[in-house]
Amino acid sequence: MQKRIVRKEEQIRLIMECRQSGLSDYQWCQRQDINVGTFYNWVSKLRKAGYTFPDSKSKSEGAVVVQDVVKINLVREDMSSSVIEQNTRPITASSTPSAAAELVVGNVTLRLFDGADQNLIRCAMQCMGGATRAW
Repeated sequence: MQKRIVRKEEQIRLIMECRQSGLSDYQWCQRQDINVGTFYNWVSKLRKAGYTFPDSKSKSEGAVVVQDVVKINLVREDMSSSVIEQNTRPITASSTPSAAAELVVGNVTLRLFDGADQNLIRCAMQCMGGATRAW
């Protein structure tokens, strides 16, 4: 396997692209198929030559910007199908209103029905944004 030669101007361009991407250096290097050790060698050599580069946004902000999506099942396996249907069916205009409350946070809607399990509500609220102090 032949090593790919990356000239200094291209190294500078790639480093700046990485640092402005909002990703960690590691995440960006993985997506670009660049060895992270090679990337840090470029940064080190160029800094010794007098170039300055901003820190990655995720490093300066102290948090990873890109998040993975995790599916969470909020329905217990031992629940009857009628309870599951009550807690997952859409509200129709022709039926009698059975939702006690509806909470919309961003693109997530949480409908609370009369008689909904308190633990299920607590778990859903925690998943939506860390509402742990209410309990």
